[in-house]
Amino acid sequence: MSLKGCLNLNLGTFSLDTGNFNFPKKGVTAIFGRSGSGKTTLLRCLAGLEVNVSGELFFHNQAWLKEGEQTPIHKRKLAYVFQEANLFTHLTVEGNLRYGLKRHKVSMDGDVHIHFDQVVRWLTLTELLQRDPHTLSGGERQRVAIGRALLSQPKILLMDEPMASLDLFAKREILPYLERLRDELEIPIIYVTHSPEEVERLADFVLFMEQGRITHFEEIEQALNRSETPLYQEENPRSVLSAEVAYHDEQDGLSCLRVGRDFLWVPILSKREGESVRIVVSAQQISLLAEKPEKSSVLNHLIVTVKSIDDESGYSVLVHLAIKDSPWPLLAKITKRSLRRLELKEGQEWIAAIKSVSILN
Repeated sequence: MSLKGCLNLNLGTFSLDTGNFNFPKKGVTAIFGRSGSGKTTLLRCLAGLEVNVSGELFFHNQAWLKEGEQTPIHKRKLAYVFQEANLFTHLTVEGNLRYGLKRHKVSMDGDVHIHFDQVVRWLTLTELLQRDPHTLSGGERQRVAIGRALLSQPKILLMDEPMASLDLFAKREILPYLERLRDELEIPIIYVTHSPEEVERLADFVLFMEQGRITHFEEIEQALNRSETPLYQEENPRSVLSAEVAYHDEQDGLSCLRVGRDFLWVPILSKREGESVRIVVSAQQISLLAEKPEKSSVLNHLIVTVKSIDDESGYSVLVHLAIKDSPWPLLAKITKRSLRRLELKEGQEWIAAIKSVSILN
């Protein structure tokens, strides 16, 4: 694991008491919870911004906090992206970006692993390089702030609700860039958010917090699909699946996505073949079939196995399904009458006919 420890901090009436935690070496770990649950406080403790924190904190083999002694922030080889993009107004976009490289040369040892051209490409910044920060939109400013952070050559990236101050359109603009960083970077990203939608799209792991304590630490598949997850308190259950773009059918205007050993068809996407995408399937949009029909207007069918069956209402049940050769669970809502007529039982194999699929965007 890349970052592990146990932290305690008292701030007036609020107490942080994490218990033991271990963050993965790669991917995005979302810290999720309601306002006041301690998400940002934990992130600040990880960064070394809270001086009165106690406990232990280790990054790889380096002790960041031990026996009351803290490693200074500038020696932690981390980058911190705040809610507000605090750019240098006297520098152009390129000047702001290159400041990150300058900071690395002054305060850190080692070679440059994240290059200027890479960051410009990842975040599509070429046309902005000669612009002044005050001429940028909120989403553009945040992209530059993220780029500057990356060019400081961090070993870990901490992000504190980087889209909290952005409007809906800016959030939609910046999310694909964050997805690209998740897929391209070889360093761990710890991402604070209170948005279930951001967790759905970005996270590989989820750390849940409540009243200053860590309540769960789960892989995204379990975090999104367990019945008691804090992410969803909706009447209509749904599943989130990860898929890979197999190819595009320009004639029919569709993209073919690989899920496990099967395929799903969706309206054509702008993503390249081989790229990943996350999709949403409402439990009400699934029918269970004994075999795949030879002719049907429903395009999407997955081979599934019944894992468990829970009461959902007075007339319906929620069927938990496992997709063949995929770790992502699937939920189907069917009537109790259908349950009896199909004689549905755990362990049985069925075909899930999916009437509608949505792309997370």
